[in-house]
Amino acid sequence: MSNSLWAIKAARIYAPRAEWKPGIILVENQTIKAVGTPDQVEIPAGVEVIDVGEHIIAPGFIDIHIHGAMGHRVDDGTEATLAIARYLPAQGTTAWLPTLLQPADIPAVVEAMSRQEDGAEVLGLNMEGPYLAPKQLPHEGDISTPVPSEAALLEYFSAAKGAIRLMSMAPELENAYAVIAAMRDLGIVPSVAHTKSGYAEFMRAVAAGAQHVTHAYNVMTGMHHRQPGTVGGVLTCDQVTAELIADGHHVHPVAMSVLIRCKGPQSVALITDSSRYQGLPDGDYGTHVKIGGIVRHKGYETAVDHTLAGSVWPMNHNVANVAELPHVTLVEAIEMATLTPARICGVAGRKGSIEPGKDADLVVIDEKINVQMTVVRGEIAYRAGSAGQQGG
Repeated sequence: MSNSLWAIKAARIYAPRAEWKPGIILVENQTIKAVGTPDQVEIPAGVEVIDVGEHIIAPGFIDIHIHGAMGHRVDDGTEATLAIARYLPAQGTTAWLPTLLQPADIPAVVEAMSRQEDGAEVLGLNMEGPYLAPKQLPHEGDISTPVPSEAALLEYFSAAKGAIRLMSMAPELENAYAVIAAMRDLGIVPSVAHTKSGYAEFMRAVAAGAQHVTHAYNVMTGMHHRQPGTVGGVLTCDQVTAELIADGHHVHPVAMSVLIRCKGPQSVALITDSSRYQGLPDGDYGTHVKIGGIVRHKGYETAVDHTLAGSVWPMNHNVANVAELPHVTLVEAIEMATLTPARICGVAGRKGSIEPGKDADLVVIDEKINVQMTVVRGEIAYRAGSAGQQGG
């Protein structure tokens, strides 16, 4: 904005833990100066005012697990990471954790953090690898997972300049519990992921310090009434938060509802787990095929498990899906895309809700969660219909 102080008003503001109908937000430089009803917040004379009418203002979405979009992957390097950041505000996302599988790609993301000037703010790194149990599909060949070690973890942490916020671990791997404890000591949130472990191993990981679960239900042992598996642990253990790919393809709506009912919106973070194919048309992309909003490893049918190759749907789509579930309100769906992920990755002191003193990260949406405008740290980063803006 041309002025350091400006205002935005709407018929509804969902904070999400507070609501104003109607409401006004005063933004000064990069932060929220005031928020409330017209009776509570006075707009100073001469201040620019944006009136979004009947639309809804919510905190900007925070995606803590995303690999790519628009033909780019984070592990393609620094420029790819910056390109993804510039794309994300069109989906309502104002902050994110670039998600990597291999430690060799850490320096490129760290460089992107140092160079970033626009787009959704890079908050740090999510290391989904390398400590994952292989899916063992034929196309993967002979995959060797490194043995988790505290020494290697320190190397990764040093390479990231302390910016690793989340890191995944399959508990059945050798030395996994010791490394989970080491993650906690470094301030990294240890997450259980890509695992063949059962309920007992999962609970041992929690006892060691695991606090989170990567894309609940996906690539983990399911729940049976005599063998509760990792999923049984996720649903019943209050010590862990959980991610949810709510694109409508990775997890059935009933399973989504069960997870949210068991854990509550304060413990479930909506993620995209987006691959490079988000924003691209359906087609054959060599090793992968995108058809009808699903991308799979080429040559596999829907009956073959573990062949979904990441999601291709944006965050606003996932928020809309969850808001349609029975017993989930729009405000709760917004919380799962804003305040909950902010808490998980340790930035709730400045992001995730609309409060004075917090970063002015805002998204303007309609009733169907279509994004009309996105503000990142006080600057308009996306406006629907504007030339040169990318949508999905």
